[in-house]
Amino acid sequence: MSQPANIQSTNNTEQVKRVQWRVQVDGTVYGPYPRARLIDFLREGRVAANTLLACGADEEFYRADEHPNIRWNFSGNTENTSRSEETPENEQAPTVCNYFISGRVLTDLHLFEQVLNQAGKFTRAGSDMWVLRSNITLPQLRNKLSAVLGKDEQFVIVNATKGRLAWFNLGVEPDIAIRSVWDADLED
Repeated sequence: MSQPANIQSTNNTEQVKRVQWRVQVDGTVYGPYPRARLIDFLREGRVAANTLLACGADEEFYRADEHPNIRWNFSGNTENTSRSEETPENEQAPTVCNYFISGRVLTDLHLFEQVLNQAGKFTRAGSDMWVLRSNITLPQLRNKLSAVLGKDEQFVIVNATKGRLAWFNLGVEPDIAIRSVWDADLED
């Protein structure tokens, strides 16, 4: 029996090209990112419902809540269809957390503090620092605060209760540096 002339065998060790995601913010495209990084961004709240995303070779960007390849609950409910089983149980149920926030707010400080006031009890700890006690999640807090800031404003939030970190508008290099340090193993 003869084999067809145009069939090539595939080697299992061949590199399979993985789908990469791009994120567009204020006209600037970031990425490409692997799926795992996109899921991290979703969990952290860094990708919100209105964030524009493109997948693979697609040139068209879609809102995250309308993207055909994303199934994520953007309503603030902690049960998302895309969550993996790796998510710690303590993040599933709302708990009261203590947050430390440091930021550069250039335009409307009153609006920034109004969001903090609506989130729980807060106090100013310095000219650009706040302490908040709230039962909203870190991604929810990040989304609410980032919605009232301009493109040159930024902040970092530390969830002191759970040892988690979120930030907004720091840039690519600080993003990479923070991720490499936050959960790093320390040499003995």
